Amino acid sequence: MSQKKTKSKPLSENKEFSKFKQLITDAKRILISTHVQPDGDGLGAEVALYHYLKRSRKSVRIYNPDHLPKRYQFLDPKGEILLGPGEVEIWDQCDLWIIVDTNDPRRLGKLWNELPLRAKKIVFLDHHPDIVTAKEQFHYPPNAMVVSDHHSSSIGELLYQLFQELNFCKLNTDMGLGLYVSVMTDTNSFRYSRTTPESHEIAAEMIRLGVNPEEVYQAVYSSKELSHVQLMGILLQNTKISKSGKLAWMEMRLDLRKKFKATADDTMSFMNILLVLRDAEVVCIFREEDDGEMTRVSIKSKGKVVINKIAMELGGGGHDYAAGLALPVPFEQVVDTVTDRLEKLINTPAAKPLMSKKP
Repeated sequence: MSQKKTKSKPLSENKEFSKFKQLITDAKRILISTHVQPDGDGLGAEVALYHYLKRSRKSVRIYNPDHLPKRYQFLDPKGEILLGPGEVEIWDQCDLWIIVDTNDPRRLGKLWNELPLRAKKIVFLDHHPDIVTAKEQFHYPPNAMVVSDHHSSSIGELLYQLFQELNFCKLNTDMGLGLYVSVMTDTNSFRYSRTTPESHEIAAEMIRLGVNPEEVYQAVYSSKELSHVQLMGILLQNTKISKSGKLAWMEMRLDLRKKFKATADDTMSFMNILLVLRDAEVVCIFREEDDGEMTRVSIKSKGKVVINKIAMELGGGGHDYAAGLALPVPFEQVVDTVTDRLEKLINTPAAKPLMSKKP
């Protein structure tokens, strides 16, 4: 059964969006960043925005809190654009700092301590729900604003609208590749419920510009080493199921991941395999991070249970049916806390959204 989607107002009617357009128009030096452990949505959006602004005769640099994952190197084959710590010299002052794919300063890692005073204006360009429950833990500086559209499938979809509004230059293949990667990865190849008609229309236009969908798919999803597949096999053998059978999860300790030489990014897609379980309504993966102190949790729902509120309550965030969080507490405690809350949520009738009614 399909779920009814609420059509948002055109982004051009958003006051913050209008201000953002003017900031871009006036800015000469623009810095672009995305969140820690960058994904295809953030990186693809950065590439598209970088090439668009460069073509528009802006001075642009990308500076991320983490280095570029191997599987996304095709977005920057010369290693000159998607730069991380120690790889790029940052201006003492920039006119505009655009942060894509997050509305949470905590997800910028050390960048949030380094850069706010160097930027005259800061814009968070995002499509996740507002992090209301976490705002008390931080404060946006007076020179920062959030431009968001919760109904967009991805940052790529937001940028496409922005480019149409600005009309500084025509889209080319470099921009198209970034937009396509952003839309494709954040809709899980157009399978998530947040996929919009615009998602497909944008993808079609980018293919007309010369983007090869087969090459992109293989680069992003066919990038595993044999050791990574072996690690996934062990995790699958040890998959755990709740008493109700409606919650399934994997537990990945740091020593196991190091044994198989897998980075955090190498394991991003493991959880998706659990979605094939017939009875599981919600699946998640618990991953001990490289510092051995933080445990990151990724959660996905098949569409009957909204899970992002639990992520927000625990300091994280995300979409209704795909969310995450990270906690600096013992691994076992994180597993117990999260699975207990999810199991209670799954078995609470009020937690399940109403399905669309036939007219």
